[in-house]
Amino acid sequence: MSQIINPEEHPDDFQSVLGLIQHYQDTKKENSIDAHFLSKDAIQKFLDNPDFDAFKVHHGRTSEGTRTLVFEGVTKTGTSLNTYVANIPDCPPSCNWENS
Repeated sequence: MSQIINPEEHPDDFQSVLGLIQHYQDTKKENSIDAHFLSKDAIQKFLDNPDFDAFKVHHGRTSEGTRTLVFEGVTKTGTSLNTYVANIPDCPPSCNWENS
C-alpha cells in the first residue's frame, strides 16, 4: 500500500525517501530526467470518477528514446478505467509550473 510520508509524522521514512532521490541524483546518467510534473487538474479528473481507486504507473519510452511515465486509472480490483495521463512534462527542461 502506498504511504504518504512527511517529516512530522514519519521522520525516518522521510529521510529514507530523500536518500532515494539523492542516490538517483548521484548516479544518474548525464542529461537524465530528474522528475515529472503531474498536475492537480489531471489528478482531480480521476478523483471525480466514482470508479477510480488508484493509479498504475507505467514506465514508457518515446519514439525519440526518452523515458517517460504514463499513469493509468484503475478500480479497486485493478480493472483498467481505460483512462491515462500521458505527455507529462519532464524536468529538465520543464522544472517549474510556468514551463509545464
